[in-house]
Amino acid sequence: MPGALEDRRYLVIVNPVSRGGKAQEEGIWLLNRLKRAGVEYEALFTERAGHAEEMVVKWAEDFDVVVSVSGDGTTNEIINGIMKVPYSQLKLAMFPAGTADDFACNMGYDRKDKEQALRAILGDTYRTIDLIRYDDRYAAVTFGLGVDSEIADGAYKWKRFRIPAYFYSGLKKCFFEERKRYFVRFDYEDQTFEDWVLIAILCNAPLFGRYIKIHPEARMNDGILGLTIGREMPNVYGLILFLFACLGGRHGFSRKVSFHQVRRMRVECKTDTYAQIDGEVYRFDAGRVIELSVVPDALKVLVPPESLRDRRLPFVPREEPPEPVQLRLIPPRTGVAEDLEALSRRLKARVEQALEGARERRPRLALPGREQGRQQAFDFEKEEMRLVRRAARRLRKELGKG
Repeated sequence: MPGALEDRRYLVIVNPVSRGGKAQEEGIWLLNRLKRAGVEYEALFTERAGHAEEMVVKWAEDFDVVVSVSGDGTTNEIINGIMKVPYSQLKLAMFPAGTADDFACNMGYDRKDKEQALRAILGDTYRTIDLIRYDDRYAAVTFGLGVDSEIADGAYKWKRFRIPAYFYSGLKKCFFEERKRYFVRFDYEDQTFEDWVLIAILCNAPLFGRYIKIHPEARMNDGILGLTIGREMPNVYGLILFLFACLGGRHGFSRKVSFHQVRRMRVECKTDTYAQIDGEVYRFDAGRVIELSVVPDALKVLVPPESLRDRRLPFVPREEPPEPVQLRLIPPRTGVAEDLEALSRRLKARVEQALEGARERRPRLALPGREQGRQQAFDFEKEEMRLVRRAARRLRKELGKG
């Protein structure tokens, strides 16, 4: 861990309903580990859509790192909060806890490896990435129009089933329901596209929906965005291309699919159009015009050190320059805002009470020593997760009563 860790200030934001409530367990695990490591942090649970963005904007100058314990939607809110406070020097760190975790996967996080995410959070390895700007907001991975957004909207009421819900919604839309048709106009790089489309996605990264390589050549740090256009086609043919896209992005053989590279783009929706932005679904009325562009080197993200050596990740190889020493017109506060400290202290106390209550049923856990072998370490991890799950259930009941 870096020597400056003791001076680093963390804000941990947990979306307790992400991944069907699994994120609350992930959050309790992380907060417990941070406490055991002696790390200074404040923690908050989101209560509604847009809450994460509000919290970041309000308290940005109190922290150095914002940790997102959530999925892509809440992470998008945090990113928009960071971009609204340009004088702050906030870095983003991930603790993947969503349905797809597209952003975290593209950044090199293993969504099943908690220890890896913890090392990234407490480490000093980072990447600087581009962002997609649309009107006055930002996206980290994708801005998409068309049938994928319609499928995501159909899967929303089954979201507790996570990825299978999207496959169910897609198959239902493909074989049993009449889907909408989308007519759009794109103006980009001195070109114009005006036609019916099945899907059109502006990509900052290739991986989309966890399994789909929608634009194989997209890179997150090259100052260029990838545009994938799938023209109108029969449902079954679209399903076949979807399967090829899941097999490493091999759908480009079809004349119905085209790949483009853009820096700036104007979109006009000629019909009512579903849109998905970093996994969240929106609906644009006919006549809506959206201005999109790339924002190079917009955000610093802490990543696992081993991810820098992974050539499969969507990055142009380059060495991160040393962080410049900048004159801050507004100096950072030396302490934490009183209202934030009170909220965080209350939440941390509730988490600790839930953990203590869960421990009452079993003996306290003892940290495994090196000589005790791999099996005991494995048993410890299993028991730790049982403890966290019991604590999460207790906390859900308590918060529900509150």
